[in-house]
Amino acid sequence: MKKIISLVILFIVSQNTFAQIKERSSSSSVYAGMAYKFVYLTDNTVEDAYPFFQLNSGDFMKELDGFIGITFNERYTLEFSPAYLFTNSTGNNGFYFTENNERLYYYSQQTRLNALPLNGRIKFHPFARTENKTLEKMYFGLGAGAMYINEEMTNQIFTDDSRSDYRGIKTFSNDFWTINYEILLGIASFSKIGVGFELSYRFVLLNQNKSKPLITSVAANFNSANLAANIIYTF
Repeated sequence: MKKIISLVILFIVSQNTFAQIKERSSSSSVYAGMAYKFVYLTDNTVEDAYPFFQLNSGDFMKELDGFIGITFNERYTLEFSPAYLFTNSTGNNGFYFTENNERLYYYSQQTRLNALPLNGRIKFHPFARTENKTLEKMYFGLGAGAMYINEEMTNQIFTDDSRSDYRGIKTFSNDFWTINYEILLGIASFSKIGVGFELSYRFVLLNQNKSKPLITSVAANFNSANLAANIIYTF
């Protein structure tokens, strides 16, 4: 009799444990997706060289993002998001750079800028599982990670910004790793295939060796305000 009772108790406990495991697994979801992002570089020196929109070419400063993440209880999300920022835009303003105690004016003729942010993100959905179907899709979050930047400029060189004393033309390039941080606010669907929109601000430190006449040498930072449109697939 004791064996039968023990078996019944063991069966009940095992069923309860299985139900709890099933409940926990169903309370989390894995998703992946892609985003197209418009990027506005907020430092004046950087924005002069790499404008958000270039009228003569119709080209925007842009970034392509991929992401994969897991959401717990529809409230908390951990996400990994690699991205690729690129532009060939050329601004209408040059810049001064001092080398070997000589201050010269550099006016860009051709540029190439690539960046690869590799960020981990934490998101919080404060209105999840509420009666408001719009608010429950909103989230805010933080992100941080490494960022690779590669810049190349072909510059005409002058004595000053009057561009009357031509000194030649030369191509300069540099690449380096730095750290970036971001804050974000967005809205996203929890459906199988969903869409979302996200506003973010990225802080980028420029602490590399500033020995070349490039924008990443003379600018204070590489910060940007960003607007992304997302396509999301939930597994």
